[in-house]
Amino acid sequence: MLLPWKKKRTPLVQSSTEDWRSQWQSLVPSECRNVPIEADGKTMLAYVQINHFVMMLQDGLLMQENFFKVCSHFQRAGYHVIWLMRCTQDIADGYLRLRRESGGECLWRWRKPTTNFGRWTSDNRYVTILLQYKPAPEGDLSRCTEHILQRVQWAESNDNAKMIPRRTEFATVGTPGTPAELSRWLHGGFMSSAL
Repeated sequence: MLLPWKKKRTPLVQSSTEDWRSQWQSLVPSECRNVPIEADGKTMLAYVQINHFVMMLQDGLLMQENFFKVCSHFQRAGYHVIWLMRCTQDIADGYLRLRRESGGECLWRWRKPTTNFGRWTSDNRYVTILLQYKPAPEGDLSRCTEHILQRVQWAESNDNAKMIPRRTEFATVGTPGTPAELSRWLHGGFMSSAL
């Protein structure tokens, strides 16, 4: 039974994970995609490697168990890691909720964390976490000036050792906020010039 005050949500339709990754990888030349990076005798594949950046692409907010291990590997190889997470389905399903928005800054609450971020500050350990919080338009993202990205400025949980539902919050800023700004940053431009 549908209650009169409850609105029926239109389900979110989005591209496959593979198509989504390909679209973001198209920001860089083909030789900069799916690049094996070696450090300390081990090799890991970076979805994007350009200039001093490695970019990982993750479909969903699930914090991968090996997140810090992967970041550490690329850092030992001398790269700044950008971890881009598509969170549109998490938002549509209510797992990630926008609590407040002011200018380009947002405050989010993660209702059901599956892993714990603990405490995170902007570009912690030379890792930038970007959230894609709105669907990307089809086509060439390098020319897209639509604000669909937020950069995690800080994340905090009441207990850094446990996953606490409804008690993990994120603050994000909108720089880089567009795929075009991200593309300029990857290609050697300053993130501050995207303001």
